[in-house]
Amino acid sequence: MARQNNSAGARSAIPAMVLVGLGAFLLTIALALVFFVVPSQKKTPLDINSTTVTEVVPGAVLVGKALAGNTPTELNADRPECRPADGGAEGDDAEVAEGDDAEVAEGDDAEVAEGAEAEGASDSDEQLPVNCFIDNDIPMFSQRRVMAVEPSDSDTVTFQAAQTLMREDKAESGDEAALINATIDRVTLDRVTAEPVDEPTSTVQLTQSAGDGAAPTGFVRNGVQYKFPFDTEQRAYDYFDASTFTTNPIEFVGETTVGGVEAYEFKQELGPIDMWSSIRDHFASISDGYDPTVESVLASYKREGMKAGAWGLEGDPEREVDMTRFYTNTRTVWVNPETGQIVNGSEQQFQFFAENQAEADAFFADKAAVEEEKVNPTRTAVRFDSGWDEATQERTLAGAQDSADTLNTFGRIVPIILGILGILSLAGGIVLGGRGKSGKKGRRGAKA
Repeated sequence: MARQNNSAGARSAIPAMVLVGLGAFLLTIALALVFFVVPSQKKTPLDINSTTVTEVVPGAVLVGKALAGNTPTELNADRPECRPADGGAEGDDAEVAEGDDAEVAEGDDAEVAEGAEAEGASDSDEQLPVNCFIDNDIPMFSQRRVMAVEPSDSDTVTFQAAQTLMREDKAESGDEAALINATIDRVTLDRVTAEPVDEPTSTVQLTQSAGDGAAPTGFVRNGVQYKFPFDTEQRAYDYFDASTFTTNPIEFVGETTVGGVEAYEFKQELGPIDMWSSIRDHFASISDGYDPTVESVLASYKREGMKAGAWGLEGDPEREVDMTRFYTNTRTVWVNPETGQIVNGSEQQFQFFAENQAEADAFFADKAAVEEEKVNPTRTAVRFDSGWDEATQERTLAGAQDSADTLNTFGRIVPIILGILGILSLAGGIVLGGRGKSGKKGRRGAKA
């Protein structure tokens, strides 16, 4: 009988041990998911390939080629102030000029005629007002493609972002005619913090519709840009602006949802920033000596020796002025805090020319003057106010939701389930083991 009792006790102890072991195993897996596995997965993927497109909106652009050639754009050709002075004759005098006098214009008379024509050409070549070269209320949109490229590894990822600002009304004429400006930006980021690495690996190539400029010399940059860190915090972050090569804070505004996805709203207000100086200073800090490519880039950011009247400036219209392009932007981004992914964005860009920083600040602070400039532009370089289109938002939200669901599943739901099952298994094993011990004691007492 004693052997049977010992055998029964052993049989009851085995399931208890199995349950205790299973419970410990499940709890270990749950803790590993929370503290090791999921955190290790909070890294920017190495297969990023996304495209964002904005809504088509009315905007304005100074056509550099038209300004350089002193030729009004097609949209402004019929404006009275944009018609070059006619150096030819009118009425009966015109008929005479076309008739007999035209036939005898030889020898010395020909020289006089050529001189007169030259004088007339000089009159017609007088600098036209800048508004003759600004196309206003034209359909514009921006698109950006961000790809993960080499070098990338387990800790870092390199993004290449190609961004263009386009005219939809020129789309049928080809990309060159439709292009307003473009950038090709490369930056290597920490895959967790989304901060650029502290190495001179960043490059930005700038292209204007009036000409090309590529100065991809490597430099060190600071600030987030295409992505925020995992577990984004409710605070201000430094944000890099590729148009001016400057880093400025982007402020946390509040919590919200975008398409049902949790999001933090951040906003940044920039400017007026002297683009010519900021770009010149940037390249001067990373380049040695004269670089003709940089000069080509800078050419569109300063206009020298033009008359004040051509820009619609107050005071003597005949005084010569040097005008520099200034940049302002109100940038808003909505970020999914768990993944750091930007799920929506908008920009209110306004670039304009001014004589100096003080004049730019005064002009931009005068809201009535800015509104008048929108209606009748005389100094605008670019005006573009738009946000991501619906298709981009839907596509981005779907990706953000998938990433958040994956992290939530393996970082919360699965560990909770495993933890509950582990605790129940442990408790069951302990209870079963306790009963087995109680049975042994009871049998020993009865035997006694």
